[in-house]
Amino acid sequence: MIDEKLIIYKTKKIFTPTSSAKFTFVEREGKLNNHFVDALNTPGKQIVLYGHSGCGKTTLLTNKISQTYENSYTTRCMEGMTFESIILDGFDQLSGLYNENSSSKTFKIAPELNISYADIKATIKLGDYTKQKTETTKHILPPQLTPQRLAKFYGASNSCWILEDFHKIKGSDRTKTSQLMKVFMDMSEEYEDLKIIALGAVGTARQVIEYDREMNNRVAEIFIPYMKPDEIERIIDTGEELLNLIFSKEVKSKIIKYSCGLPSICHQLCLNICFNKKIYETVKTKVSINLDDLDEAISKLVEEKSDTLKAEFDKAIKVGNGTKINMPKVILENCLEINKDEFSHSEIFNQINKSQINEANFSKFLTELCSPTRSEILIYDENSNLYRFNNLFLKAYAYLRLKEEIVKNENAELENKNLKEANIIKKLLDIIENDIYNKLEDDEDYFVIEDI
Repeated sequence: MIDEKLIIYKTKKIFTPTSSAKFTFVEREGKLNNHFVDALNTPGKQIVLYGHSGCGKTTLLTNKISQTYENSYTTRCMEGMTFESIILDGFDQLSGLYNENSSSKTFKIAPELNISYADIKATIKLGDYTKQKTETTKHILPPQLTPQRLAKFYGASNSCWILEDFHKIKGSDRTKTSQLMKVFMDMSEEYEDLKIIALGAVGTARQVIEYDREMNNRVAEIFIPYMKPDEIERIIDTGEELLNLIFSKEVKSKIIKYSCGLPSICHQLCLNICFNKKIYETVKTKVSINLDDLDEAISKLVEEKSDTLKAEFDKAIKVGNGTKINMPKVILENCLEINKDEFSHSEIFNQINKSQINEANFSKFLTELCSPTRSEILIYDENSNLYRFNNLFLKAYAYLRLKEEIVKNENAELENKNLKEANIIKKLLDIIENDIYNKLEDDEDYFVIEDI
């Protein structure tokens, strides 16, 4: 019998690997959640949320910000984005609020601010028209659009400004953007809820406060760690209930392990399972999810990543013809042999045969492995002065390529290309299946890989 009270949800709204989770939002552990909420409610306190890609920063922010602010607007920072571009984007996003017909349930914008906004908007439009005929590479801000004026526009409308991927802003533009946060701090005397929230990778907090020591006590630096197993399980449990599914205990356990603390991977695996079974919305009769369904889902995930992993690794170890020692390859091999999630400069260097290389040359290549030149296969954390692999799938792939025998003969490689790629995918799955990844300890914020 069909439950008349059954609410139908779209699967893509429940499992959301590439966007913020709404229905499957999981409250993070008390200390983290309280720290963030307290920062949101502290007048003048600016916020930096940072953490590894896929750990749930945007989801946490999206779900908490709506409890405090009437509106929030996001500027998505990109490589090469200038300070002027950021200001213009932040200004332009408010256009829906500052016009003659705009209205709000809880606040009213002063008429003079509406007029001021309209005047600046008209100036920018005229400037853009002129710029198209002369200069297209540099935005020129109208003199009326100062950081202070922009802060007024956000403060008066009870709006929060989010700078996503702050770490992508470089050089002087990053310094200016940090100064912009200080302006918002200072103007909180007039608008107590005025805030900029910077969202970024590990190291973002240091990038924000390095401009001015005074900002140390006025910026909340909040690290978003990997999710703990019970938090990942709550995502599955909620999706299971809303879509009327039954995930077996074994399936849940394996999804938790494969996710490595990253909610984005959990969401992707669950979405793959549903799509593979043609489940696009809440089913009227319960459907069971078994291990075969999960195997198919994770194979699909790794297959989708296979080309990217190969390309990133090949770029990382590429050296010129005739090079006697492939130093990037040697460094990566020794990083794996250290058998730790994070490792220092000296730990890596001491692992290497000193007759192969001098320390200056070693340092040069180690720095390159942390740059886009070599796929950023390693990440350097300036706060801890330690290195780590960019992500666990890439680390596992590096292990395969460096520790397992790969077909070397060009003709044989060409003839067995499909077999070779299928074999790599299988081995990658085997590595995960054989529990190379440790379970997340209850009191730790990271995973380690053992026996590598």
